Amino acid sequence: MKYGQPGRRDLLVDGKVVGWIDATGDEDKDLELARAKIRELGLERPPLPRWKIIRQQAMDFRDACGLVMRYDLGERPPERRPLSVPYVVNTAFCLELYLKALSLRHGNEQWGHDLLSLYDRLPKAAKAAIESSIPDAQSEAHYTRPVDVRRLLTLVKDNFSQWRYAHDYTELRTAQMDELYLLRALLHRACLN
Repeated sequence: MKYGQPGRRDLLVDGKVVGWIDATGDEDKDLELARAKIRELGLERPPLPRWKIIRQQAMDFRDACGLVMRYDLGERPPERRPLSVPYVVNTAFCLELYLKALSLRHGNEQWGHDLLSLYDRLPKAAKAAIESSIPDAQSEAHYTRPVDVRRLLTLVKDNFSQWRYAHDYTELRTAQMDELYLLRALLHRACLN
């Protein structure tokens, strides 16, 4: 059955079929029917704190970065261009979301895309979480050089704003792939701790 059409539709929670609804074909009504059925089954979950929602979105972009990198390193036909721009943009946005989640987790909501500014405005406890995650992130990323988080973020601070509009620039700021991978691993680990 296609969405937007009436008929029986299975309800999935965590990838498992837990019931079904008689869909009307109206997506808004069907969503309400599905929510009501999930409540009826006792499977409704309390809402997550906002920082965890932001962290989950960061994790989704982190996973997308990994998929792009694996494609570029293995499955990409040699005649196709590397997916550098999507990789850098997704990584930069991932880092932005992790920084915002960490900040909010420690009581400080932030806005903007400049990674260095977001880092500089982090509460001390958030910076401590990042610092304590450095050894594990270095191990994951196979990064053997000393890590100065602020310096690394200076290198990529405006990648999101610049690389997503790569077509508007004759020259882009260099994207350090090893550093991007390290920062992704580092902020991911800091958000989990």
